[in-house]
Amino acid sequence: MAEFYPYKIEHLQFTQLDDFIPLKQNYYIVLWWEKVPLGHIYYEYQKHNKADLKKLAINAASKAIQFYISQNSSVSYSDFEQAFEQADKSLLTNLLSSIIKVPLENSAQSISVIICTRNRPQAIEACIKSLMASSDIDFELIIVDNAPDNDLTEQAVKKFQGVKYVREARKGLDIARNTGAKNASHAIIAYTDDDVVVDADWVKNIKSCFNHPLTMAVTGLVIPLSLQTKAQYIFEKDWGFNKGYLPIVFDSTYFNAHKAYGVPVWDIGAGANMAFRKEAFEIAGFFDERLDVGASGCSGDSEMWYRILAEGWNCNYYPHLFVYHQHRETQEELTHQLFNYMRGNVSSLLAQYEKYKHKGNLRRVYQSLPQYYFQRIYRSLIKLQSHNLGTILTEMRGCISGWKFYQAHKNTNGYQRKYRGLTEDADIKPNTPVSVIIPCYNHAHYLSAAIESVLAQTYKHVEIIVVDDGSEDQTAEVCRRYPTVKYKREERVGLSAARNSGVKEATGRFLVFLDADDMLVQNAIETNLFYFSYFKNIVYVSGAHDKIDEGGNPLPSPPALQKMDDCYEALLQGNYIGMEATVMYRRELFFAFNFDPEFKACEDYDLNLRIARYFPVYSHTKKIAIYRIHTQNMSRDSRLMLGYALKALSVQASLLKTETEKEAFSLGTNNWTSYYKV
Repeated sequence: MAEFYPYKIEHLQFTQLDDFIPLKQNYYIVLWWEKVPLGHIYYEYQKHNKADLKKLAINAASKAIQFYISQNSSVSYSDFEQAFEQADKSLLTNLLSSIIKVPLENSAQSISVIICTRNRPQAIEACIKSLMASSDIDFELIIVDNAPDNDLTEQAVKKFQGVKYVREARKGLDIARNTGAKNASHAIIAYTDDDVVVDADWVKNIKSCFNHPLTMAVTGLVIPLSLQTKAQYIFEKDWGFNKGYLPIVFDSTYFNAHKAYGVPVWDIGAGANMAFRKEAFEIAGFFDERLDVGASGCSGDSEMWYRILAEGWNCNYYPHLFVYHQHRETQEELTHQLFNYMRGNVSSLLAQYEKYKHKGNLRRVYQSLPQYYFQRIYRSLIKLQSHNLGTILTEMRGCISGWKFYQAHKNTNGYQRKYRGLTEDADIKPNTPVSVIIPCYNHAHYLSAAIESVLAQTYKHVEIIVVDDGSEDQTAEVCRRYPTVKYKREERVGLSAARNSGVKEATGRFLVFLDADDMLVQNAIETNLFYFSYFKNIVYVSGAHDKIDEGGNPLPSPPALQKMDDCYEALLQGNYIGMEATVMYRRELFFAFNFDPEFKACEDYDLNLRIARYFPVYSHTKKIAIYRIHTQNMSRDSRLMLGYALKALSVQASLLKTETEKEAFSLGTNNWTSYYKV
């Protein structure tokens, strides 16, 4: 067997390649443009020379550069190649600056960072120091000390002001991860390990990765800190956490394409560099505590990603979200690690089948893995590479151990899914619960009529939630007359936030938002549920409404429109949904969407536009609600309404893809301006 020589890790800007003089040693070279990684090279001095470096670099980075060029760049790949070959640093700098862009929106996202550790006080101290050097220090840091043998980790954490220390007595990585999530305060929950050094922009970049409403989890690139030993080299070469230099969206299309033979969710990323929306834990549940270190050995992270995908949401991989990992140094540590990887992998495949009954997981355990190891053993024997057999047998023993572990830790009670994925058909049963949310601010004199219109529904499995938005009238007293009404008080947060507050209290599978001065017709909920049962793939349905004056007298009502296939384009042209109370939503939408509190008007138009951009919706002509016209209606303020209608449209401007959508957008701008005549 060839002697192993260590690899020195070098980080080189693409424009520095001509200046780099390799010594007589091996290099692992990571190629960058500013803070975006583009590829890596294994440069071996016995095999390569300085002249090979540029060829290796262009081969390693070509896919990433072509990807960034494809994202609306006016530069061609041949332009880049020419500048690179000519070693024109100035031109190359200008080209790379125009080619490579990464998203940096949503810096206002709030984030909790969780590090789970056990008996490694020096490592946790180094990890905390790297986080404290972040360019964005607006985050909550939680250290979960998992079944420690002493108080050294606690003492190390106390050196850092503002870091939250949580001791978890039960041993197990996924137990610790769950404890961290339950103690987290913020909207995004990020995880890294105590043997990781994070980049200074890691926190800032995580905040920019959740712009798409369907994204529930993100992962990123993991770069080795050291390749000084053969064990570190083997791990990085064959098992490493580097998932490439291209952004990847793992979505329902990816999941369904692989489901028949077991979805390879381990390709999504690594637990050393991952983050979730907090809602992910409500949708998919917490980490399976039978998996990972302290239990089966591994795969708690990938099994969580499996559930997120199975529920219809997305997991995204971003190379510009990177950290540095200290690989295990010895062969003994590597052997133990590979055993646990395969032990956890088989355990997680069986746990995934237990939860979803997707037969591809069983095919991978009982067909694919045996065939894979048979082929590896056969190739090793044919090529007289008997030194590989030890590793193969270690992995096989791990697989068998994982199977045994699962058999001893089955969940015989079955897995209860709390929600359905938005890409799945709506599930309508005779007793499906519906929540009607009524925000109220100083409208007590109308509130009884609104509540009684819900109580009078022909469909009876309805809960009523009144959100009192800081009223100074008898709103609370009115609610007390109705024992079944849930009452929640907020201190003047505004209509959007009040509705969002009501969502958090709701237990229904479908939601309706009824203003306190309006009413539902008697069969409103039954009618909208019927359309959900007929068009099972839609995520919201809307209908028609009547108008009345303050005294309850009928007024001329707008004509109703039936819409199905072109709803997004129709909404770009104007709000054909004339009244929010006519809309019924699937509850699952509100894990990704909500009413934007920045909107003082047209918040419903903004929400419905954002949803229709991604999902099928439907509008029918049946009467659903009654809209009361009075002197306090917000819609009387034309200047206010126009401003926010155009703001709702502007949110969509960067999302328009087709010429038809762009024409509808332009028409909508003109229509709103003409309608309000400001």
